[in-house]
Amino acid sequence: MKIVQVKKMKKNYKVLFDSGDELIASEDFLIMAHLFKDQEFTEEEFHALQAQSGYDRGVQLAMNYISYQLRTKKEVDQYLKEQEFSSEDRPKILTRLIELRLIDDRFYAESFVRTQLSLGDKGPKQLKQKMKQKGLDDETIEYGLTFYTKDDELDLAQVVALKLNKRIHHKSYRERLQKIRMGLMQKGYDTSIIEQVMQQISLELDEEEETVALEKTGEQLLRRHARLPLAKREQKVKQSLYTKGFSLEAIQIFLEKERENEE
Repeated sequence: MKIVQVKKMKKNYKVLFDSGDELIASEDFLIMAHLFKDQEFTEEEFHALQAQSGYDRGVQLAMNYISYQLRTKKEVDQYLKEQEFSSEDRPKILTRLIELRLIDDRFYAESFVRTQLSLGDKGPKQLKQKMKQKGLDDETIEYGLTFYTKDDELDLAQVVALKLNKRIHHKSYRERLQKIRMGLMQKGYDTSIIEQVMQQISLELDEEEETVALEKTGEQLLRRHARLPLAKREQKVKQSLYTKGFSLEAIQIFLEKERENEE
């Protein structure tokens, strides 16, 4: 088999043989294997070159893929699969990348957790789920989570709770507590941490803020039910405000004040 043409592609070279066969090779492999025009190879040598070229190209592609950001073994394997590397070649390529320390799932887990602590707002349960999705095994995930201490979790949960509270300040105190608790649960914080945060927040009921929230919500409800008779309107408003977490005593004071204003 003789090479009849070597064509430059965007990233690699296409080597064409007089038999009609071809192979894709990186520039490094092209030079190493002496793949130049008029070079001759036996069929056995060609198949060996084909296998070596595929392996070399896979390593080069994967290295380029990893260069943009850290990747797990599963992510690189999936990428190679999408690039149509065979199930026979992929393990060899991955093994080489692991030997070069370009794939290191334990380091990935540590880096992922540290980054999330610095920039994110997720609790350990959600981080665990995300790492699992990236293909990390349970032991590696647990190793990564050793860098997420209980003190870290409490500090971050408090920040998240304060942000949530600020966002829903117009709601009743009770409803805010419910939404903050639910928000922390959804973000993956442990129950014990959530309870500590909720106890701290529970001590900070602002009566004035609660009154403002009640009046704002109550006035919206009164406008919504303005066409109803007074008794029916007040009943609807009272029910709605109560389900939103406002106390019956505060609701009654609000309605009496509104009644006086109408008179």
